[in-house]
Amino acid sequence: MKLSERLRILVTRIKSYFVSDQVQNFMLFLEDFFPSEKMFQSFGFTFLNRLQISITQQQSRKNIFWSSVVISLVIWVLFIMNFLYATKSENFILSVDTFGWISGYFMTMTKKFFLCYWKRQTIMKIIERLDRYFPHSSREQLQFKVSEHHRNLKILHRISLINYVWTWIHFSYMPLLSILFGQGMQLFAPIYFPFDTMQTWLYPIIFILQVWNLFFIFILSISMDFLFYDLLCVISMEFDVLAQKISQIDPESDENADKKFGEIIDGYNELIDIANELEDNFSPLLLVHIYGGIFMLCVSVFLLFVPMSIYFIMKNVPPICLLLVQLFCICFYGEQLQISSMRVADEAYNCNWYGKNLKFRKMILLTMLRAQRPQN
Repeated sequence: MKLSERLRILVTRIKSYFVSDQVQNFMLFLEDFFPSEKMFQSFGFTFLNRLQISITQQQSRKNIFWSSVVISLVIWVLFIMNFLYATKSENFILSVDTFGWISGYFMTMTKKFFLCYWKRQTIMKIIERLDRYFPHSSREQLQFKVSEHHRNLKILHRISLINYVWTWIHFSYMPLLSILFGQGMQLFAPIYFPFDTMQTWLYPIIFILQVWNLFFIFILSISMDFLFYDLLCVISMEFDVLAQKISQIDPESDENADKKFGEIIDGYNELIDIANELEDNFSPLLLVHIYGGIFMLCVSVFLLFVPMSIYFIMKNVPPICLLLVQLFCICFYGEQLQISSMRVADEAYNCNWYGKNLKFRKMILLTMLRAQRPQN
């Protein structure tokens, strides 16, 4: 295949991912809702047991992952040393700027170890349980509008991905901006070094290492953010599916209404258990992520209004946008999960329960009482 044809195919794929907003008419599988799996596979990890590579390749990818982790830890220590140096020299602005980077690295490293190492088996079990209630037939997917959920998830992925890529590119050309604005050669990350980093032969090496490490941190952050969005999207979608199944039950004409409703309630209880397990295992991580993001947002906004230079203002605009998009995406799907779980109560009330026997009415009543407590 010629190079021009390969470029044309690549451009077509990128365009279809970022531009196409059409609802898909083809069969979707559960793994289609977890594109983050492909990102984790690049580091030798998997959540869906679909890592189709050799053991040697998997080990080499893990080696790259752990070596990058070590580099990130070293840079985090250098950030702390720079913060102590700035504090000792009473440089308040540099101290605040460095402390913001320390918080960001700590938040990312916490998510990294928490998901990739400690909670991998838990995530695999949650995904396996979600697969039981995923609509697998084309008729069910068309009936329950699964493709719309998938399209909305892709749009959210696009927004988040574009934001990350823009922020990484922005930080990568910050040294050029520092020269244009008369600030001299500078590194975009305030890291302490016991030697002069502005030497002609040393500056490009340190700059490339910083760009690579920021790229690695962003890839991990994207994959972990996507994983949260994917899990919340699938759980809220399956709540919507159960609500639609309840709305299709006609207690007056269907003799098996009790049995069908009982099966739906079993699935509803299972989804509640999954949502509770997700909350129990990841609420500390979400606490660190949300409050850490809010703290970093405050630091970036503070530095944005410090009257120093246009360069300093341009440096702090992308992190603010990145943090706002992160918080929006998490809150968006958290709200979707609440709405979807409470919709079950509405559909249970709207079915013709008053024409059925006492057992059916009790099931409806208990379902409505439970569904009025939204999942968070």
